[in-house]
Amino acid sequence: MRIAIVGGGFTGLAAGLELVRAGHKVVIFEKEKNLGGLAGDFKPAGWDWGLERYYHHIFANDKEVIKLAKSVGWPAFFEKPVTNSLIGGKEKRLDSPFSLLKFNKLSLISRLHMGLGLAMLKFIRNGVGLEKYQAVGMLPKLVGPEGYKKVWEPLLLAKFGKFLPTVNMAWFWARVYKRTAGLGYFAGGFAKLAEKIAEEIKKNGGEIRLGTKYKVGDEKFDKILNTGGRNLGIDYLWGQTLVLELNKPLMKGYWLNVLQKNWPFLVVVEQTNFINKKYYNNKHLVYLGNYLKDKDKRLKMSKDELLELFLPYIKKINPNFNKKWITKKWKFQDPYAQPVFPVNYSKQIPKIKTKNDRIYTANTSMVYPWDRGVNYAVELGQKAAKAMMLV
Repeated sequence: MRIAIVGGGFTGLAAGLELVRAGHKVVIFEKEKNLGGLAGDFKPAGWDWGLERYYHHIFANDKEVIKLAKSVGWPAFFEKPVTNSLIGGKEKRLDSPFSLLKFNKLSLISRLHMGLGLAMLKFIRNGVGLEKYQAVGMLPKLVGPEGYKKVWEPLLLAKFGKFLPTVNMAWFWARVYKRTAGLGYFAGGFAKLAEKIAEEIKKNGGEIRLGTKYKVGDEKFDKILNTGGRNLGIDYLWGQTLVLELNKPLMKGYWLNVLQKNWPFLVVVEQTNFINKKYYNNKHLVYLGNYLKDKDKRLKMSKDELLELFLPYIKKINPNFNKKWITKKWKFQDPYAQPVFPVNYSKQIPKIKTKNDRIYTANTSMVYPWDRGVNYAVELGQKAAKAMMLV
């Protein structure tokens, strides 16, 4: 078959590789000038590696992308960077049972309650059955009212805002179940892995057209896979990052969840506390990240306006921080970065095969109950390829 794939993110690339390895002719259309989708990168002069526009890593149990990366000769490497939470104006490590037990902002009973509740989620092998519950209804019972109020509610409200009552418990289960202490990355970044997959596709006779939109009717294809769509029946949040290049480190850890009320960003990710700064011209790279609703005023702000809004809060993280530390800055945002999965969402998931026998679809709303991520993009792309080859 001759197959068109619309979108050169990891879903399209994984599908393309699966199809060309099975002997099919594939053309991938990517409207941007580089591959990777939301894992696409940018690379200023002086850097050896590119950096994702939105912070990315994989977990040690992300089997599909780990296997795919090995198959194209670009395996992941793993580190154990520090993950903290900012609560009560102080950084606290809450990413393990031991660190949770030491967290004296909660009573001992609450710490034990939360630890037991999270452990129960880890032992559930398939959490889709939890989708009939709202996270806001079940979580206080599972982790305890005090733990929910002080730890989880601030984090979830900062991310979902008015959509929080919509979010189902299966989504939360997936976030806890998949998390590992070891985090993975790829030499050169995720875009380098995308390049290696693309090279393998081309070696097997496939074609990749960058900076090109697919136009219906221009060419004849037996089947078409669209990876850029969305589920019109659910809500989405914008993803936004302000990326700072600094002369000095901002914090000690890699990841900082902000559990403070009324902060203008919800997460701080210092890439160079995970990946050696030597790959980025010995600069320190920091993401200030958000998920935002349509019409949020921050979406209309320039990178300079965002920085001015963020500056007082950055200084609360590091009182020694000085604006003069900043050597460069970038702003990125995309409209459909985070799908909001409602109760019983499994009944709303679009089918890979559409009513038109020639048209197939695969997008981020279809990786449920998992959250958006490269591993699930790869898995979905491979499922789509197999579905296309069934007939």
